[in-house]
Amino acid sequence: MAKTAAATVLDIAELSFSDLALLQSPETPADDSRRRRVLDTVATELGRGGSGLLAIAEVPRVGALRRRLLPLSRRLALMDYPTRSQILKNHGLASDVPLKKPDRSVSSFAKLLRHSGKLSLLELVNNTHSINHGFVCLEKIYDSDGSDESNCDDDMVNLGELVNELGLYMMELGILIARACDIVIGGGQLEQSITDFGTAKARLIHYHSELDNIIIREKENSTKKRLLKKVAVKPYQLVSQRRSRSLCSCCIKSEDMTPVVAIKDNSSRDTSVQGQASEIPRLNLWQGWHYDFGILTVLTAPLFLSASEGEKCLINQEYHHSNGHTHLQLCNGRKIFSVRCSPESFIVQVGEAADILSSGKLNSTLHSVSRPLSFTDISRETFVVFLQPSWDKTLSCSSYCLDTEEQSSHNIETSTAGSCDEDVRMQEILEKIPPLSSRLREGMTFAEFSQQTTKQYYGGGGIQQNN
Repeated sequence: MAKTAAATVLDIAELSFSDLALLQSPETPADDSRRRRVLDTVATELGRGGSGLLAIAEVPRVGALRRRLLPLSRRLALMDYPTRSQILKNHGLASDVPLKKPDRSVSSFAKLLRHSGKLSLLELVNNTHSINHGFVCLEKIYDSDGSDESNCDDDMVNLGELVNELGLYMMELGILIARACDIVIGGGQLEQSITDFGTAKARLIHYHSELDNIIIREKENSTKKRLLKKVAVKPYQLVSQRRSRSLCSCCIKSEDMTPVVAIKDNSSRDTSVQGQASEIPRLNLWQGWHYDFGILTVLTAPLFLSASEGEKCLINQEYHHSNGHTHLQLCNGRKIFSVRCSPESFIVQVGEAADILSSGKLNSTLHSVSRPLSFTDISRETFVVFLQPSWDKTLSCSSYCLDTEEQSSHNIETSTAGSCDEDVRMQEILEKIPPLSSRLREGMTFAEFSQQTTKQYYGGGGIQQNN
């Protein structure tokens, strides 16, 4: 594989929440300079040729919720399977990844959100009369250093409520950005498509450090050993019974002897940290390259946790990247960008459905999550909300699909900038992406499109099924 150069840093353009609130105010004239600046930023960053990303800063209330929720994702990931399953069930959450797999790189905890249509954040703005002066968080700021363990315990008890409250606020951010996009592209239908469906999927995601995988494997091996000790006496009882009753060997069922074989196999297995670390593949990506296929994705700036001094203090020991790196990577044109934003910001990202519904006026984002190979004890926590149209929403590609794909391919093949190594890397990335023309046909519903997309990425024979 070609040696890859460091990605170019991309500072996401940022809007304050008060800017979005101003945009929604009926009292703001259409020619207001601040309003024009907001719309110009939306058009430039989310439109064709832009990054497809936009950061929203100074959002009231939600910063404190983020600081309380994100550390819980690691605690959930490191729990034993029965305990975690019960907690998720109690709070109406589930998982969309195989959590019994000890070498998984990601743990994800999902919940469906249902929005009432009431924009609570805008009402909060109107009640505080703070549109022109920004906001001060109205909640008591969470103790981010995690020194008060009782707070952590209380937050796990309130897991479902935290997911629901933060998720609904983030849905509102997406709705407001969709409204701004509709103004920019003219005659848009993004906001209506989101609100008509009224439902979004939220995912609390823990990206594992190598140490996390070692801890998970040690717990699994310890649990297996305890279980095997409980059943180990059975074969010896059978031997005793054979002697006392003079049973022939054919009278003993093969499944009765299984524990003996398991004990023998397990006794030769190296359960030390060194032995397990060698079994964990060091991949350069936590999450492979892909497009989100919904309308908009709203995500928190990530929280990084250091795990260098034992499991107890891994939970809330925050790690700060000196360069503000989010480890979100963006592929735009023929370049790879390393995305950077402020820790308290929320990122809005354009999905393929918005690209299609806008007839190509908005730019969906090809992205991945990189893994810091030089820091094996750092994990990444984030919370994501996926906004989509209703499942029966009809998608039209007559004026979009081939033109945009051919232009993208042309840019890669004919550009003379960059090195041969970069060209090879770009081709490797594109080979992992099923082309839109193979997943979308005229008149297809969003349900059919999402099913076909998932199948071609991860299904049997899918391009990324083994990633």
